[in-house]
Amino acid sequence: MQTKTLNNDLIEAIKRSLPSGNGLTKKLMNILNIGKEAVYRRLRCEVPFTFAEASLLSKSLGISLDHISSACMGDQALFHLYIMNNEDPFDTYYRTSKDLLQNYTAIKHHPGAEWYTASNTIPHAFYMKYEYLAKFLLYKWVYQQNRIENVKYYADLEIPAKVREIQLAYAEETKALAYSCFIWDEIMFLSLVNDIRYFYDINLLTEKEKNQLKGELFSMMDTLEGWAERGEYENGKKVYFYISNINFEATYSYLSTDSIKLSFIRLYAINIISTTDRSIFEYQKNWIQSLKKYSTLISVSGEKQRIRFFEKQRSLIEKL
Repeated sequence: MQTKTLNNDLIEAIKRSLPSGNGLTKKLMNILNIGKEAVYRRLRCEVPFTFAEASLLSKSLGISLDHISSACMGDQALFHLYIMNNEDPFDTYYRTSKDLLQNYTAIKHHPGAEWYTASNTIPHAFYMKYEYLAKFLLYKWVYQQNRIENVKYYADLEIPAKVREIQLAYAEETKALAYSCFIWDEIMFLSLVNDIRYFYDINLLTEKEKNQLKGELFSMMDTLEGWAERGEYENGKKVYFYISNINFEATYSYLSTDSIKLSFIRLYAINIISTTDRSIFEYQKNWIQSLKKYSTLISVSGEKQRIRFFEKQRSLIEKL
């Protein structure tokens, strides 16, 4: 009975992924490499989709198998862990970054794609453009976890070329969505400044390296302020920033289109857990949206608050 229910739910998800039903049979024939009659038998529930077929459909049509399976699990939700392991942190980081990047690539051409983030730390996407800041993000985690031998000083850490490439791709791809919105905890930049100062004070960062990070932070401020003033990226995609008047304990995000609903929670500095569970998505979406009541919009409008906010961040950076 459960197999039949799962198969029926998969068929419904397939139909939703092609709203009008146009070209459904042909699309399935191409994806699964089977004949027309074989497609009809599956759509009539005479033959269930195999796991391999369901996986192909999930990848090609953006269907969440987690969501379909969790519908039969009551109050349980399935989460995907993007966690760096001990054996090869950089390889794991590369693979998980590539997986995360695919989420943005899959929906970037959708006119209704949305990305919302409520962040108490600087979002990864903002770091990745900057060589030294992106390295510092990884260095802090490596040093804290003692994951790579012979890495004590910031200068000891060598970033593989493929990792740098995926970071730059991530920075660009996340700006390709139709609409992005960020709600910032006001202490977000203070945390990074304090981290840099700490590693400098214990002599793990040189004066030159601290100044390189400082210079990139100023560059980041200029870029963010420009986006906030225009309410869009350089490519014309909409982006809005809010400053929260209350603090929150973690970084929460969601990606949304008509058919794709993804929720993310950042943890352990650079790690992420995600889920396609619709109930979790709705809860997270409602929570992030509710933060707007306690926040000030500084994109396009709120010029006075925007100028004051960025002046405050530059003052913090200047003290490094």
